[in-house]
Amino acid sequence: MKLTFGMACDGRSYPDFPGRDEGVFNAAVLGPIGLIDMLEIQLGLTGPRAAHAVRVAGYAAKLRAALEAGPELFFAASFALDPWETATSLLEWRDALVSAGWTGSAAGSERPDALARVESAGPALAPGIADRLRAVCATLGDCAALTIESIALIEPRELVAPAWRRLIEALEACGVAIIAAAAPPPSAAGDLGHAQAFLASGAIAPLQGDGSFMIVEADTALVAAEALAEWLAHGSEAELAGTVVVAADGDTALLDLALQARGLPALGQSAASPWRGALQVLPLAFAAAWAPFDARAMLDLLMLPRPPIGRAAARRLARALSREPGTGGAAWAAAWAEIEAELAAHMAERPNADQDVAARLAAWREWTTGALHSRAGGMPAEAARRIAARVAQWAIETDAGTHDPLLMTVAGAASALGDAIGILELEVLPALLVERMIDQVLADGAQNPDHVATAGGLRCVRHPAAVWDTAPRVIWWDFKGPGDRVPASPWSVAEQEALGAAGCRFEAPDACASRIGWSYANVAHRAGERLILVSPALSGGEETTSHPLAHQLSPLSVPAGRAVRWSAERLLDEAEHHLAGRDLIRDRIAVVTPPGQRARWALPASAQARLAGRTENATSFERLADCQMRWMLLDVLRLSRGRIAEIPGPDQLLGNLAHEIANHVLQPGPVADADEVLGQAEAVFDELLDAIATPLQQPEFAGELAAARVRVPAALAQLARLLRQKGLSVVGTELEREGDFTGGLAVNGRLDLIVEHPIHGLGVIDLKWTRSARRRRTELAEGRALQLATYGAIAGPAGGPPVPGAYYLLSQRRLIANSGSFLADEVIEADRTLAETWADLVTTWRSWRDLALGGTVLATGASVADIHMPADLPIAPGTEPCRYCELTGLCRVAVEAV
Repeated sequence: MKLTFGMACDGRSYPDFPGRDEGVFNAAVLGPIGLIDMLEIQLGLTGPRAAHAVRVAGYAAKLRAALEAGPELFFAASFALDPWETATSLLEWRDALVSAGWTGSAAGSERPDALARVESAGPALAPGIADRLRAVCATLGDCAALTIESIALIEPRELVAPAWRRLIEALEACGVAIIAAAAPPPSAAGDLGHAQAFLASGAIAPLQGDGSFMIVEADTALVAAEALAEWLAHGSEAELAGTVVVAADGDTALLDLALQARGLPALGQSAASPWRGALQVLPLAFAAAWAPFDARAMLDLLMLPRPPIGRAAARRLARALSREPGTGGAAWAAAWAEIEAELAAHMAERPNADQDVAARLAAWREWTTGALHSRAGGMPAEAARRIAARVAQWAIETDAGTHDPLLMTVAGAASALGDAIGILELEVLPALLVERMIDQVLADGAQNPDHVATAGGLRCVRHPAAVWDTAPRVIWWDFKGPGDRVPASPWSVAEQEALGAAGCRFEAPDACASRIGWSYANVAHRAGERLILVSPALSGGEETTSHPLAHQLSPLSVPAGRAVRWSAERLLDEAEHHLAGRDLIRDRIAVVTPPGQRARWALPASAQARLAGRTENATSFERLADCQMRWMLLDVLRLSRGRIAEIPGPDQLLGNLAHEIANHVLQPGPVADADEVLGQAEAVFDELLDAIATPLQQPEFAGELAAARVRVPAALAQLARLLRQKGLSVVGTELEREGDFTGGLAVNGRLDLIVEHPIHGLGVIDLKWTRSARRRRTELAEGRALQLATYGAIAGPAGGPPVPGAYYLLSQRRLIANSGSFLADEVIEADRTLAETWADLVTTWRSWRDLALGGTVLATGASVADIHMPADLPIAPGTEPCRYCELTGLCRVAVEAV
């Protein structure tokens, strides 16, 4: 077998194999990992491979054993604070030592000797790549028989990393012919040749701008992708086949979109990311297992593209969480009842339907309502292993043999986590340790399985040193810094000398820098006709830095100026361009002025038909009074922005919690004493907090929660005191009411609190949790308390005239109402009573409804809407109807007139 070996050839390389023109048999291009794998097979050294997280866990166990066995070592304090991160760092040091020739023996220096003690303590460590390399070299020392005939080096032998150079020497000693790296091909003609000569010898020859060497600069990666795709599209099929793209960051998603828009093949390079949807199941499963219950983590888990429970069930539970963020409220219980009924109906025809339904529900409940563990006390190791095993099982079952890359990555990461937990041999895992371990098993991430290369001549590699033969055209996409770095050594000069005396010799920094510099120059030397460097100023929303090769070439490129530098933004301004030997012809598109704001809209007959038989409520009335178009789109046509669920903010959560506590302590009948109400509210506070408002228990809301524990019970106690002072009794809380009125108006609503006076009759109190009383006071004063007026109109179960109403502001503990109301504790002088407001609201509704039935709707925020409005509207739109509206992009009120 004939091999070609390069330090950057473990992934894609160009060409794929030797003899690319005539084909090849019994030959391959390999990088370090590929070479080790092949040698292990031939030498009989294959064995199970441990994930890096498992090795870190094993090394943590060895560190702990070493600390327990003798005097304190240098890493003791760090290990006590963060054992996982300490083990990760020290394992990296240890592997670097093994790569440098360390055998695990003491060297006469404190820190290396401490690692030598660790090496002999605790359980055996799963081998890493350095250990595997050492084992192969040791076996080759016996000159084992190999089927490898020769190895052709891509890099010069002196630039191969020392550990791998030792392997090459061992193979050579076994009779394998080592073919030295070929000299760079002759310099090309023109500017490219001058650049190659400069990189080889430092000789400077002025660049003429013949297009063989170009630097394409762009303000953003998006425009850079457009420019490069345009250049490729103007070439022939044969020219496309001779073009190699270097994508050093490993991601060509943006460029592929531009290529496919022009009918060109996609390169299919995808950067590995730990944030892929399916990979989030593992961290979210653990996040949802900590106390206090994290409703946001559970909601994120349920809203994943492939949730761990049925999609329909996940949607129901997500909606329940968005209404009442907790697992003990009525919405959560109702969602589970619907899920059980739906699942039973779906499985009714199965032979063992009851058992199947019970098993499925038990599995789903384990995902959503499992045991919670205190972050302060940690999580039992057995519980953590069960969660990891559950995630792995879900991934395998969901994959169902399709070998989905993401699901296989999830299964592998969860299994590695379970193995690492077992190796640690701890009974309880601190929260920080669990999170560190999850980050470790997901560190490598996964590529986008839907981003694949398409058939075509265009080729792509991830590293400039992976181009090991001449390519006619080479393009370095996303040519930006900082580039590869020389690793910093954690060892002092004295420690390195001690290790060197013990046979452990590190690679000199200048040798590593030379190898990195050679890989950069390599890509220029391999270009036969043309080299294009595409450099964006912004990539991924962040400002880029110059690549080291750009600095190296600056003595040539800077004096040449625009002769070799081309701005991609010129594509947006000019129709004809000449770039790197190709004429780019683009068609100028006409600039069209976008539609301006529009006040009056025609309503089709199908929309008018939706007006028949509808029922209004307080919220729809408020929208209608401000903007007829918003009412029509949101309430009549039911237009939605499409968000399935989200956790409410702290103010809404506090309001919901206060309403639910009021529902518990304000029972129908005479109002209890204020002190009794206070005690009842304090008693049910935590129970209802866990049931419907768990996000308030998160650390970021500690201040709001601490204040609410005092203010909510105190506010309800004050309300009870006021009700008793006024001689009021409670009719009920959270009561559903509806009413039918003349003109075909039907109204319904859910009323917070209905009270009754022995003389004055019924009254409505609406509870509000608000930071300021200003808005509600203004509504009453201006006669625009539409919500109170609506509730007053439907409060009586038998109909009748509107009843008085009041706002109780929980945060301020104020009961405010219009003057003359028997409910008022704080009187607001108003322009009209609530009964008059209701009458005016009905008239306003009728005017807008009739206009809609006539086929017209108005966007009242538009500048000329007033000339189209119905005459004599009793309740005119507010002064800022568009301030909180989400539809301004439709009616264009936010677009300036042209």
